[in-house]
Formats: sequence, structure tokens, C-alpha cells
Amino acid sequence: MYIFDDKYRVEVKNDVVGPLEEDINVMHRYRDAIVSKLSNKIQFKYDTFGAYVMFPYGDEEKFKAHNLYKSIEEGGVRYYGKIKSCKEYNREECVEIKSRPGTEKKKYLRIELEEIKETTKIEPIQYGTRLISYTTMYLLEKAENTHELKLGSSLELEVYKIMKKISKAKEVEIKKISSKGKNDEEEIIKEYSIGDINIKIDGAIIKVEDKEIAFGKFENELYNINKA
Repeated sequence: MYIFDDKYRVEVKNDVVGPLEEDINVMHRYRDAIVSKLSNKIQFKYDTFGAYVMFPYGDEEKFKAHNLYKSIEEGGVRYYGKIKSCKEYNREECVEIKSRPGTEKKKYLRIELEEIKETTKIEPIQYGTRLISYTTMYLLEKAENTHELKLGSSLELEVYKIMKKISKAKEVEIKKISSKGKNDEEEIIKEYSIGDINIKIDGAIIKVEDKEIAFGKFENELYNINKA
């Protein structure tokens, strides 16, 4: 689901016209508020992929100089850090940013990091908001976009990069089909399609059209199938 809302108020900053920041914040709340229950009826998932403000202004090239527009390109994962401590405290206990009246007793979570390190920029891909995303240090160092942070293993990452290469060369689309359990085990079978070709990653096993393929032969096999 995408949310679009027309806003007719604008403001001028440094001779550049743009929407009000408060209207952008409203769209964030809309996006985060629309959820649906998962099958266990306890957890929820976000149903929105993005929320956008439409405002009256005709010079798109000039708007590219606006900080809100620049923030799109600046998004993604740039830094990471190891957690030193984590504690719950009242909002009024925060000394860095003064609390607003009425919020003093609200519970907040304070996380302190040992240090902040910079990583190669990981580009954002809009799949809807997530409360928590888990990844590994290997994926953090190797991923090129936020989708790759959620891949299940180093093998899946390398397979996915080959699929991207073939997808670009052959102008076909990659789609994630499913992640299903293998019997009662926790191991997950990852299934993709590239064009009309089915690919499965089952632990250390790669299958192309249900034919088991060694990783070293995967790119050549995939390329030749698409070439046919």
C-alpha cells in the first residue's frame, strides 16, 4: 500500500520551496499506524510501502536543492556500532534533549554504543517499515542494499548477487517467492524467480528448475537458461 496526501501549505527555506516538515511527520505517522495481524493474531506487520506528500510546486529541478529531497539520496545504512549498555528511563532524565511539557514521565529506551563505525553505504530498498531487522557482520560488510541485509546466509548473498548480474544483463526481474519451513526444522527454503526461472536455496543446496547445481556452475547455468 502506498499513501499519497495532498498538502497545500509550503514554506521557503534558502530560496527553495518545499512542503512543511510537520506534514512529512504526519505522513510518517500514517505509514506506521496502518498494520494488519499476522496469523498468530498477536504480532502485526506493516502494510505500507511508502507515504508521500504532494504539494503545489512546478520546478522539480530547483526542488532537488531542498534538504528533504537530498535526504532521499542520503538514506540507507551508513554507520553501525556495538551496544555498550541499554536501559529504560523517564524522558526527563535525558540531559541531551530537553523534554516537552507533559512527556517527562514517558518511558524511553536509552542505548549507548562503544563506538560508531562507518560502513560502505548500503542503499535503501522500500519494502515497508520494520520494527526490528536482524543481520550479521558478514552481511553488513558485504551487502549493497537493505534487502541483502536480510538474506539468510553468505551463500544466499552470493547467489543473489549473481541473480542481480543476470537480471541486469538480460533485463528480467527478480522476485522473491517464499520462505517456507522445512518439515519441523527452523531451516528455511528461500525461493526466487528470475524471469520465468525458478531458483531455490535449501541450506547449502542450490536448485535451478529443481535441478541441483554446484555454486561454481550456478552463474553459467543461469546465463545459459536465460540465453535459450
